[in-house]
Amino acid sequence: MELKVLGSSSNGNCYILDNGKEALILEAGVRFQEVKKALGYNLRKVVGCLITHRHNDHAKYIKAMVDNGFHTLALADVWKNKGVWGSRSVAIVPKHGYKLGRFKVLPFNACHDVPCVGYLIEHPECGRIMFLTDSCECLSLFPRLNHVLIECNYSMPKLIEAVNAGVTPKSQIDRLPNSHMELQTCKAVLSELDLANVYNIVLLHLSDHNSDRLKFVSEIERQTGKAVYAATPNMDIDITKF
Repeated sequence: MELKVLGSSSNGNCYILDNGKEALILEAGVRFQEVKKALGYNLRKVVGCLITHRHNDHAKYIKAMVDNGFHTLALADVWKNKGVWGSRSVAIVPKHGYKLGRFKVLPFNACHDVPCVGYLIEHPECGRIMFLTDSCECLSLFPRLNHVLIECNYSMPKLIEAVNAGVTPKSQIDRLPNSHMELQTCKAVLSELDLANVYNIVLLHLSDHNSDRLKFVSEIERQTGKAVYAATPNMDIDITKF
């Protein structure tokens, strides 16, 4: 199983879990042409698409998912906001399980400035994955994880530095702590998770101006002793459960 990163920023978010026979799309924030290319233009293997919330960097291209007949899971808030619906559109309920091909999916509540969820994803080839982005806290902890995909959007020192330099609006000092995950919060969450069987930790949605990619990876590697990646476009990570 591979994790393919198509986008992981405010410019657009999309990831694909792909074993060659089945593919699950996470988020619809990049152009569908890029998704098709990443799938090798084999759309028949797509078992579904998961959306976390309505913001365009995560859901702008949800119509393409629906128009191509993919089972697409999103909160009712997303469907209402985007004005899109199809025969395979699913208005999800947090803590209710869903099955897409051999993927088992459990949405759980996230903490953002609009209704938002994370997903616990399970597949025989990769085990259990926690996927959490655009959330200032982790509201659910899961045992027996094998991979953790978690937002690490900014650090407070980098945010203040960027605001003082004039590259980040001052308003973000008030907004980000209530909508996105800070480095120290990410580290605290990871300290509470069951990492005994975790192979990979992938840091998501790093801010261009308010984060330090190398520092974030290094700090979390030292804390956890796990392989840590900062998601960037065109990155492929083997997440097969060994």
